[in-house]
Amino acid sequence: MMGRQSDGSVYSTGLQKRTMKRANEFSLETRQRALIRQMNRCGSCGTRISALGGAGQAEHKYGESAQAHHIRHIKLCGSSVLDNCVILCWSCHYCVHEGGNYRGGMVIGEPSDFPHLNG
Repeated sequence: MMGRQSDGSVYSTGLQKRTMKRANEFSLETRQRALIRQMNRCGSCGTRISALGGAGQAEHKYGESAQAHHIRHIKLCGSSVLDNCVILCWSCHYCVHEGGNYRGGMVIGEPSDFPHLNG
């Protein structure tokens, strides 16, 4: 049986865990630099984020994980570079994708949409 963990890793019961990376995913370094740029705050609501992914979940005000978001969507020629990366808590990430419309949503994001983008 196969499954996917919150960090994108794929696992199979009884087998060694392996990581699958999508071509348009931000590198760990880019995500870390974005979080530092934002002074460890969600780019949208400003809630403190202590660590990326589920690692900071226990310390998050609402117990949410932190996720990287493309300001300009990949489908709209956005890239996976630092200037196009904003770190958001789970609920803010859900909201910017029109309530979970991750694949078909076509909201054109701008840096000004994220008041805490630069800390």
